[in-house]
This record gives sequence, structure tokens and C-alpha cells, in this order.
Amino acid sequence: MRLLSFGILVGLLATSPALAQGRRGGGGGRPAVDRAALEAAIEELKAPDMATVLNAITKLAEFADPRATAPLTRLLRAGPPDELTHAAIQALGAISDPDSVDVLIEYTRHRRPRVRRLAVQSIAQIRDPRVNDKVNEALRNALRDSNDRVRGVAAIAIGEHGDRGAMDLLFLAFERNVPEAAISIGKLGGTAEAERLAGFLGRRQLSEILPGFNEFLRRSDFPDDAKVNIIHKLEEIAGPDVKRFLVNFLASPPPGLSQKVKDEAQRVVRIIPDAI
Repeated sequence: MRLLSFGILVGLLATSPALAQGRRGGGGGRPAVDRAALEAAIEELKAPDMATVLNAITKLAEFADPRATAPLTRLLRAGPPDELTHAAIQALGAISDPDSVDVLIEYTRHRRPRVRRLAVQSIAQIRDPRVNDKVNEALRNALRDSNDRVRGVAAIAIGEHGDRGAMDLLFLAFERNVPEAAISIGKLGGTAEAERLAGFLGRRQLSEILPGFNEFLRRSDFPDDAKVNIIHKLEEIAGPDVKRFLVNFLASPPPGLSQKVKDEAQRVVRIIPDAI
């Protein structure tokens, strides 16, 4: 069984290049891009040497300007070397232009798993009501990919994209050894889904379930009573991993965490003996 630690699972969200670039470049409030610099970088995509082209792609990702979508798409369709393909897909994720959805969907079906994984990460950054259905369908399809890393990235991306309609698919994926699905279950689920995830306690590795509980506990829109219920579920299997999880949670609580939830977490921490 493939196991991912809590830290690794959470780290995937922070260290993914496409996701990180998308956060910097996506959404409103983008700084104005110098037109001459943009056009110069687009022109450099035609350079004969790979280093120049790669540098141009990097610039376009930093600019995150939709005017670079078409040139990057043309580059991809020309069948560039692998390194340029990877960079161009990530740049499209940074730009997050809905016009890039179709080409990114094509690459979610690429023969190489790494390309599919990057395409999934990039397409998840596109937030536009005109293409939401297309994006959601692509991410759901990627959740059935033959490669475990692609499935894991797709599971996380579904939560990032906010597709609450994929909940049953996420649970099915979790049951089929996609532990990353727990993160999105925690991001998107309600009290019934928290109970459903708790039903895996004792049946699956605790390290696979805790990332989902962490998401539930950190959400401001998740009821306090349901948070307390999660803590009580953990109390029933009290052990060093539970204590460590709650100690870490209390050490960096989410903004606005109620005293009621803090008190219950502190109580459970106190009654669990330190590991010998």
C-alpha cells in the first residue's frame, strides 16, 4: 500500500511549481506587463536554441499575461523537446487563461505521466465559469489515471478547484488507495463527509486520514460541533500520532478557532501519555 506522510501530502500543495505559479499569476489585480517586454519574450519562443526558448517561457510565466496563451499553445502543438513541453504547460497554469483549457485537456491524456501530471496541476488553476464544467470533468477523469502520482495530483486539484460534486468520486479514490483524496474531502465536505471519513479509522493508516481531518478542523465554514466530534473520534484511538497531530494543530491554529474547539483539543492532548 502506498503511504504518504501528513507533511508530504500538505507539502504537495505548497511546492508544486504549477500551483505556486498559478497563485502568483492568477486572478485579478495582476500588475501591468510592459508590452515591449512581453512581445520580446513571445518572439524569443521562435529562437533556435532551447536555452533562449526556456528563458522566454519563464518570463511569460512570470508575466502571467493571457496574450501569451496563443504563442505558448502554438509552441506546444509544434512538439517541442520534453523540457520545453513541461515549462510551457506550467506557464499556461501560471497564466490561468480559460482559452488554454482545451490544449491542457489534451495533455492530461499524454502518453507520459509527468506531462499528464503537470497538465492536471495547470488546468486546476483556471477559475472561470465559462470553462468550469470542462475543468471539473478533466480533473475527475484524471482521478482515474493509470499512474498513481497523476491520480494523487488530480485528487488534490479537485479540492483546489472546489468541485463539491466530485465527493463520491473522491471517496471512491480514497478507498482505492489514493490517500491524497482525503485532503480534498476535508476541503469540500460537510459534516456527513467528516463522519464518512472517520469511518475509515481502524481500517486505513491514520497518516492517510489525518490530512483530511486537518482540513476540516481548519475551515472557518465547518461547524464547531463537528470539529469537536472529529476530536472525539481521535480520542477513541488515542496514541502518540493523535497527540502529535493535535499538538501541532494547537501550535498553529487557524484564525478564529473557537475556544470550545481549543479546549477539547487541549483536553485530549493532556490525557494521552507521551510516547516512551
